[in-house]
Amino acid sequence: MKECLIRNLADGPRDYPLTDGSSIYLAPKGRSSGTVRVPAEKISEAMRHAEEKGLLAIIDENPSNNQEEAFD
Repeated sequence: MKECLIRNLADGPRDYPLTDGSSIYLAPKGRSSGTVRVPAEKISEAMRHAEEKGLLAIIDENPSNNQEEAFD
């Protein structure tokens, strides 16, 4: 199963819906709970739209790369 890292880039906390009807909570940027791992198939259009607006980073995990490098 392919997973993505989701990172909040906004100063405040955010909730985002997932495609299965559940949601995720992201703490403000700079906090460790502001980054979560989500299965790629659960990423909603609302999350893609937030990424386009610069409020959210969606990073596809690649087993050959270290996940911390993706945020540097």
